[in-house]
Amino acid sequence: MKIKELFLASAAIVALPIGVASATDLPVRMPMKATPMSPPPFNWTGFYVGANAGVVWGRSEQTVDIYTGLGVINPDDAKFTGVIGGVQAGYNWQFSNVVLGIEADIDASSARKSVVTGPTDTHNMALNWLSTARGRAGLAFDRWLPYVTGGVAFAGLKNEIVDTGNPFTVNRGSTATGWTIGGGLEYAFDNHWSAKAEYLYVKFPDKTVSVTGVGGGAYTFQTTFKDSEQLARVGINYRF
Repeated sequence: MKIKELFLASAAIVALPIGVASATDLPVRMPMKATPMSPPPFNWTGFYVGANAGVVWGRSEQTVDIYTGLGVINPDDAKFTGVIGGVQAGYNWQFSNVVLGIEADIDASSARKSVVTGPTDTHNMALNWLSTARGRAGLAFDRWLPYVTGGVAFAGLKNEIVDTGNPFTVNRGSTATGWTIGGGLEYAFDNHWSAKAEYLYVKFPDKTVSVTGVGGGAYTFQTTFKDSEQLARVGINYRF
């Protein structure tokens, strides 16, 4: 073997472990961690049912437009309060972060009061039940939904004057139909469950009634009944 070939072979043998050692010193690339996926935004679209409870305060006025008869009947503007509670159902449609919906409810109420308006006269008022059918419009912030609402209201409403002296009774009727407007805030604390707080103002049309007779003496009585309600309530809904 020539001296040049012997030198090259020796150099290769010496360089081999140096190259292996250099390779082991190279940095090792760590595996990439998968980026965690964010949960999709909450969507309010769908049907729901639920229950509610709260307080209601009403205002019933009678004006005594005309009275000719025995004694005195005074006009009055009375306020009364009670608890209210019932059930509701509705449906929402979500477009981007705008939520439109419809809702109907029916509640029972304990609100009632009687006021003496004359020597033989009593003004009786009561809200026995209240039902509404409303549209809702809100702006969704993921699971938070502030909204405004309005529609038609129906009530089992008593507003009457009872005179035991003549005697006679006048009333606006056992039911009333009016309108309602309000707003609220709803929060979805689960994919199926949400809770809400809501305020509604309800107004019924004024109604004028009159009665004539002989009773204890000839009389004519006419009055105008004016009724409105306000309610604040909380509720819970199950979304399908």
